[in-house]
Amino acid sequence: MSELNVWNELKTAGVVSGELPQSTAKAATHLWYVRVLQGFAGWVAAVFLLGFLGFGVIGLFEHGTALITMGVIINLSSYVYFKAKPESDFFNQLVLVFSLTGQFLVAFGLLELYGFSNRQWLLLVGLYQLLLMGFINHYLHRFLSTWFAVIALFWGFELLIYTGLGSALVAALFVWLWLDKTGWRVAQEFYEPIAYALGFSLLQLNVQSQLWLNGYWLQSNQAGWVGQNAAGLTALVNSLVLLYFVYRMIEEQRISWSSTAGRLAILAAVIMLFSALPVIGVSSALLVLLVGFARQNKLLQAMGCVALLGFVSWYYYLLNITLLHKSLLLIVIGAVLLLGALVLKYTLLAPKAEAASDARVPEKFTLTHWQKAAAGLTLVLALVGINHAIWQKEQVLLDGQSVFLELAPVDPRSIMQGDYMRLRFAMAQSIRANIPVSSLPGEQVTHDGYVMVKLDERRVGHFYALVNGINNTPNNEQASAETLLKLQYRVRNNRVQFATNAFFFQEGDAQLFNAARYGEFKVAENGELLLVAMYDKDLILLGQNRMN
Repeated sequence: MSELNVWNELKTAGVVSGELPQSTAKAATHLWYVRVLQGFAGWVAAVFLLGFLGFGVIGLFEHGTALITMGVIINLSSYVYFKAKPESDFFNQLVLVFSLTGQFLVAFGLLELYGFSNRQWLLLVGLYQLLLMGFINHYLHRFLSTWFAVIALFWGFELLIYTGLGSALVAALFVWLWLDKTGWRVAQEFYEPIAYALGFSLLQLNVQSQLWLNGYWLQSNQAGWVGQNAAGLTALVNSLVLLYFVYRMIEEQRISWSSTAGRLAILAAVIMLFSALPVIGVSSALLVLLVGFARQNKLLQAMGCVALLGFVSWYYYLLNITLLHKSLLLIVIGAVLLLGALVLKYTLLAPKAEAASDARVPEKFTLTHWQKAAAGLTLVLALVGINHAIWQKEQVLLDGQSVFLELAPVDPRSIMQGDYMRLRFAMAQSIRANIPVSSLPGEQVTHDGYVMVKLDERRVGHFYALVNGINNTPNNEQASAETLLKLQYRVRNNRVQFATNAFFFQEGDAQLFNAARYGEFKVAENGELLLVAMYDKDLILLGQNRMN
C-alpha cells in the first residue's frame, strides 16, 4: 500500500487532516539506474582521490597518533555533511568512502599504538564504531558501522563467541529491534539499518565461532571444557533466544497458552529446537527466517533461507563426524519436521477446510481402471528392470573372473559421498598408444572398446592387445586362453576408465588407502567389469568398495 493510500485511509478515519506532507509525498526525481550510476561514480572518484592523496601521507602509517587524528577529522567532516541530509547520490557515496577511510585510519592507528596481541585496540575500535553508528545520519553508513562494531567487539572478547553468549546477545538485540523499534517510521530510519546489521552479524558469528576462532583456540590447547563443548553451548543459548521470540509472538497475537493454537505453538517451538540443537547456526537461521515472516520482510526471509541451507550443508560436510551419523541425524530431523507439519496441518487447517467445503464441494479427481492398470504396470516394469540390473551385477560379483590392475591413485575429497580415490590405471597409457588415430575421440566424444590383458601368476593383468569386438581375439595370438582375459574400457573426457574412475571408502580411512597399488575387478563373459576391492603392492587386502 502506498503512502498516499495510507494517508487517505487515516484521513477518512478522522485521524489526520489536510494533504499529505510534501516531505513524504515528493516523488523520486531520478530513475533507479541513474542513481546507481551516480553512486558508482562517487565510489570511483573517491578511490582515485584517496589513492592520489595516499602517496602524500604514506609515511604517516608508522605513527599511530597521526593516523587516529586524520581519521577523526575525516569522520567529523562526514558527520557535518550527512547532518544536512543531502540528496546527491554522487556526493553521498563519495563522502561514505571517505568516512570508511577515516574509520580504517583510526583502526590502523590504534593497532600501531597497542599492537596486535593487545586486544584493547579492538575494544576501542568497537566503541568508536558505536559512536559513529549513533551520530552519522546515513543508512548504509549506519549498517556498516554496526557490523564493524560487532566484529571488533567480539574479536576482542573471543570467549563470548566460543560460549555462544555473544551470538545470543546479538540475537536478543536483533529480535528486540525488529519487534519493538522498526515499526514506526520516525524510528525506522535509525533502527532499521542497525537491525539488518545485527541479523547479518548474527549469522556471521555462527560461522566465525566454528570456522576460525574456535578452531584456532582448540589448536592452541587453551580450550578446556568450554572449547570442547562450544558447538553445543552456542546452539543452546541461541535456541533460548528462539524460544523468547516464540513467546513474544504468542503474546503479540494474543493467543491463549491453554488454547489449541497455543499448545501447537509450543509443540512447533519444541520441534524447531530439536532440529536446531544438533547443528550449530540452524537456530539463528530459523530466528532470522521467522522474524522475516513475522514482519513480512522478504530480505530477512531470503537471508534466513540461504543461511539455513548453508548451515545444514556445512554440517553435512564436517570431517569430524562420520557420514553415516550425519545422514541418520538429518533423516531423523526431517522425519520429525514432517510429522510436526502434518500435526499442525490437520489440527489447524482441517477445521477451516471443512468449513470451506460446505460452501463449495470440489470435484474429486479419480482415475479410470485403465489409468490405474497403466500406472501399476509401469511401476512393476520399473521394479523388474531395476532388480534385473541388480541381479546381473550380483552374478558378476559371484561368478566373474578376478583380475588385478595396477593403478596410480589420487586422493581428493568427495563433497557428497565422503572420501574417495580418483583412479588412474597404468594400462591407460598403453591403450591410448595403440588406439588408431582415426578412433581417438575429441573432448566431447565418447569411445568404448575392449582390451586383451595377459595374466601373470598373481592374476595381475598386463596390456596384450586391443580387440575390435567381444568375440574377436588378437591376430598375434601367442598366449594360452587361460592367461588371456578380455576387458571393456571406456574413454570419457580423454581419460581411459575401467568400470569406474573412483573408489569410495569410509571417512577417516584415507591414510590406509594411500598404500593402494592394485584394484581387484570381477570380469563377466562379455568383458564388463566391477571394481571389488583395493590391495597394496603385496596384494594384501586393504578394503572393499563401499559403493557395491
